[in-house]
Amino acid sequence: MAEHNMSEQLQRAVRQALENPAGKGLRIRGANTRAHLLPGDYTDEAVPVLDSSAHCGVIQYQPDELVLRARAGTPLSELESLLASHDQEFAASMPQPGLASTLGGAIACGWDGPARPYGMSLRDAVLGCRMINGRGDLVNFGGQVMKNVAGYDLARLQAGALGTLGVLLDVSLRLLPRPETSASRFFRVTPEDLPEWWRRARSLGPLLRGTCYLDGELHLHLRGRERAVSAALASLGGEQSHLDWLAVRDLRHPFFCTDQLACVNLPPRSQFRPATGEAMVEWEGARVWVRGGDHLQLQRQAREQGGFLQVLRGKALALPAPARDWQRRVRNAFDPAGLFNRALYSTHFHGAGD
Repeated sequence: MAEHNMSEQLQRAVRQALENPAGKGLRIRGANTRAHLLPGDYTDEAVPVLDSSAHCGVIQYQPDELVLRARAGTPLSELESLLASHDQEFAASMPQPGLASTLGGAIACGWDGPARPYGMSLRDAVLGCRMINGRGDLVNFGGQVMKNVAGYDLARLQAGALGTLGVLLDVSLRLLPRPETSASRFFRVTPEDLPEWWRRARSLGPLLRGTCYLDGELHLHLRGRERAVSAALASLGGEQSHLDWLAVRDLRHPFFCTDQLACVNLPPRSQFRPATGEAMVEWEGARVWVRGGDHLQLQRQAREQGGFLQVLRGKALALPAPARDWQRRVRNAFDPAGLFNRALYSTHFHGAGD
């Protein structure tokens, strides 16, 4: 009953906003732990806030089926504790910039952690969702079982949409068994030798769960059965790494403490050296974080190598014309009045190169 009442309150707020043609739209907010990592003037106090943080709690958890359904306002830390009690974890690594970071915020931002190339993307982990669209209607997409989906998978489309398509109410996610152990090693590597190290890292197979190159040091993160991890470490050599992988995942590592932060997404095993700024390389060269630097110049560099740029801090860049058109058509289908998160509409990177 409480869930029904909260859903009705959110739906009523959306419909009331629709009735005001001169309104400024709605700014969807949960725990507000990611606002400092979003482009555009998302914190404009003149725009009314639609607070969804109270819409929280687990709706259904099926450990045997490796499926969880929870409301969007549920803190990820609470869900992780629940899963850990059953030796399980999310199938996708979801960044948590704050202790109160919510499931809905994670889906809306669509960010993936260091383990993305070696497992499942957040988008692929989404089985279904329930939401309120820009017409004030309550709609359901997808389901709660792992099966092939015919036609458009509209639930996965919400991953990375930054709340511009509607108000997420609850989400169904894939889960995985929790590995027995984890360990990390680091090696001093020159940029010229990185391609050979990417090849060597790939030989670790499913044990590899993260790569990070920073300040001339390559860090490798392994997870799996204890015997297999121990054997891999003996073969690898190197020194014990003290890199805080959770801080890297959650964008809380000191590298991210800057007012100019961008992310370059590239084809696998690319060799990208930013012309300006400092770099942290992940995903075997497919993701390069850049602090400082000229974002326009970085955008040109990324396109030359078949990639694209995301701006998290600093002046947002407009999407290329084809991406803007695609984004406009998708948004018009969900939210024809442009009600939700208008400050993010013309600058967010959903679909920019994915």
